Amino acid sequence: MSVLTIAITQVQDLNGFVNAANEYGNDRVLEMGCKHTQVAKIIMGGEAAGLVGVSFEWDSVDAAIAGSNAINGDSQMLQMMGDVGVSVVRRSVLEITGEQGDRSGEFNTCLYMGGNTNTAEGIETGWKHMQAGATGMCVTRSVASGLSPWSGAIFCWTDSVDALLVASANAFADPEQQEIMAKNNLQPMGRVITQVLTSS
Repeated sequence: MSVLTIAITQVQDLNGFVNAANEYGNDRVLEMGCKHTQVAKIIMGGEAAGLVGVSFEWDSVDAAIAGSNAINGDSQMLQMMGDVGVSVVRRSVLEITGEQGDRSGEFNTCLYMGGNTNTAEGIETGWKHMQAGATGMCVTRSVASGLSPWSGAIFCWTDSVDALLVASANAFADPEQQEIMAKNNLQPMGRVITQVLTSS
């Protein structure tokens, strides 16, 4: 199953960073073996507001490590990151355990989950509700995220956060979903809302 490397960063010149990503950065990381990349600014999320999430999808953890090394060893990428003032706050690796829909949409939400996130059981039940307000949903478990209270995350893409929140409430209210969550001791731990700035 594919994995996501997610770097949470501070960026001084965000417009310059996005322009560079669109001009050559996105293509460069795809050439390095990345399957999908996205840059999103956290607009609501407590102390994380204003930070920028940069995600990369890889075929495996080994590929993610090699890809990270390749990015950090590329002189043009390093020069660009220095020019626009990129500093990494944290970097995590998550395994994708299930996915529905696609990753289109102006906004993305990340719902941090605690409990047994080693399974994507319930994704079909959840998607029956979520597709009313989301274009896509990706369920993940943490592989390496440092010391943290959460063990996985659910990412959803949408063009309307209000519609997404209504769909999410309906999904969590579904008795079948509640049974699955109770069996796996799954509990929401927090949510951030991001605006997608570039995606390839």
